[in-house]
Amino acid sequence: MKYSETGFRAIYHNFVTVHKNPDIEALMDSLPGSDVANGVLAYGYYDRDAGLTLEVLAAAFLTEDGFKYCPDVPDASLKIRVEALGDTEFHVVSKEDVYIAEKFADKLEMLKGYDASEEIELSRKIDLLDPCRDEVYIDDVLVRLIQDGLKPEACWTRITGIGDHWFMGTLLNEPHQDFGWHRGEEIAFFIHQDDDEIFCYSDMNPSKWVTPEELEDGSMLKEAVAKFNSERSEPNFIDILEILRDSYVWVPCTAILSKADQENLMKLVDETEGDFSKIVDEKFTTEDSVRLVPDILQNGDSFFFPIFSSEEEMGEYGRDFSKVGKHILEVIPLARNNDHNVAGIVLNAFSEPFVLDAQLFDVVEKMKSRIRKS
Repeated sequence: MKYSETGFRAIYHNFVTVHKNPDIEALMDSLPGSDVANGVLAYGYYDRDAGLTLEVLAAAFLTEDGFKYCPDVPDASLKIRVEALGDTEFHVVSKEDVYIAEKFADKLEMLKGYDASEEIELSRKIDLLDPCRDEVYIDDVLVRLIQDGLKPEACWTRITGIGDHWFMGTLLNEPHQDFGWHRGEEIAFFIHQDDDEIFCYSDMNPSKWVTPEELEDGSMLKEAVAKFNSERSEPNFIDILEILRDSYVWVPCTAILSKADQENLMKLVDETEGDFSKIVDEKFTTEDSVRLVPDILQNGDSFFFPIFSSEEEMGEYGRDFSKVGKHILEVIPLARNNDHNVAGIVLNAFSEPFVLDAQLFDVVEKMKSRIRKS
């Protein structure tokens, strides 16, 4: 078989034997047993910077009845980029040959540094994306940028995230027209499929501008979540992310007093002799700074960082906490660096919840603001 006939899945995460050709002849000369070899045994993996690659494991002798490889493993890391295959024949080694994986376990261990996230691995399994993929750089897809008043323009985009029927990606080249987005910035894009063609596209029409006053009470964010929960469409999901990007939210925190302040507070309580009405409306001033520790919610084995669109949304739960207002761009680092390794941020957990998965934190951070000052 040839790469032009099979595509990347025949090679990716598979053992293959490659016939000798002029492009790999010099590489083969450095392998133990190359004097009798007419090919190589290799393993396919993906390098985001260099493209689809074969890690050469050993020299091999290929016949119609099968192959044999040289038991000696090369010390150096030897690689074949798929461009060098051309029309060279290769064969996928049966997955039943588990002894090969055991023999070359050390070599395979070295390649784990190229492992992708679960999201990216999932995107590589979506064959609907294949018509848009680069043949060598399999995470790079051609996306049509669409905006009213401009011609559709195709730009290479590197996949960085995946959701329900939508993707996030980084623009790899600068658009020729002024879409308001530039090389290196992240965009959301979708797959269009009809009887004639399949293509990826991104709606670059500017979102509705908002003012700080419209966002202030949290109702716009709450309404966006309700709309998404009733109709889980791509535009509704992106709308939540864009509103959240500009929102101030409320974080439930436990106030941690210094030892000296705790003693002073207990002294004040003791002086009431059990009649706490004596200290109603009394002000207690701390001598030291108060440490505010955000609360964490647990669901099964997963932990979530709770936020609320307004103080009222906390309900009875909020009575046990200090309520701290923070911009979401301040909240995300707190969630990301939390000791519990949170799975995400949950908004309005006790009314109409929305979970921002941890893998989308940087997506929200990189979004452009929709704020237009009144």
